Amino acid sequence: MTSEFSGHCVIVTGGGHGIGRALAERFAADGARVVVADRHGPRAQKVAQRIGGLAVPGDVASPAAIGALVEQAVATFGPVRIFCSNAGITGGFGLESSVEEIDEITRINLLAHVWAAQAVVPAMLEQGGGHLVQTLSSAALISGPAPMGYTFTKHGALGFAEWLQLTYAHRGIKVTCLCPNLVNTGMIGRNEDDEAEGVAYTLPEGLGDIVEPEECAQQTVAAMREGRFLVLPHPQVERSFRRKAEDYDTWLARTAERLRPAT
Repeated sequence: MTSEFSGHCVIVTGGGHGIGRALAERFAADGARVVVADRHGPRAQKVAQRIGGLAVPGDVASPAAIGALVEQAVATFGPVRIFCSNAGITGGFGLESSVEEIDEITRINLLAHVWAAQAVVPAMLEQGGGHLVQTLSSAALISGPAPMGYTFTKHGALGFAEWLQLTYAHRGIKVTCLCPNLVNTGMIGRNEDDEAEGVAYTLPEGLGDIVEPEECAQQTVAAMREGRFLVLPHPQVERSFRRKAEDYDTWLARTAERLRPAT
């Protein structure tokens, strides 16, 4: 069965594991020609071999590396129609964070989205359109227990995505942002080197509602087809976001109280 993604060149950064892996597998199942980019080369190669894609090792912290990634994708599969900026890290835990830590997380979680758009949007405009998918976090919408660096970079990435949508939607550029809460990935202890379909996992206790990467990928593709900007796999995130918008001060006070360490 063919789909609107059949034959299209799709790049997925951080595609060697977690949500990126699930996105790469989902697009490949829909007939896309997928480039799996990951700074962990063996993981990228493993996923690419499984889906018949192209593995490209590299670090999105470098604009030159993103440019080279796009050039290799175009040379292999043709013009990029979908770019999934999925790679991300945690870090920048508080005000004690070093300059190096803040620089790294800003480059990967925020600036990599900008560099990706710079690398692909001009050609997408010439083609008549394209789609940018950003894997962000509930931390982009509702600040909470996430580290400082993670919080401000995800907020910034969401702002950039909104700017892209506002600036280029009339020219055929679409933007979709995935903003989940906890997902069953390596960030909560899942074995990133053993993610084959059918493998059973024991999830950590006490973490609340956890969704699978495959569910995130499925909801993302559905949102792309429906032209929706936000993908919220956890319903409680939307509820909290609405409470925040309705009464910002009360939301801040209650969240601060909830997060305050016990004395």
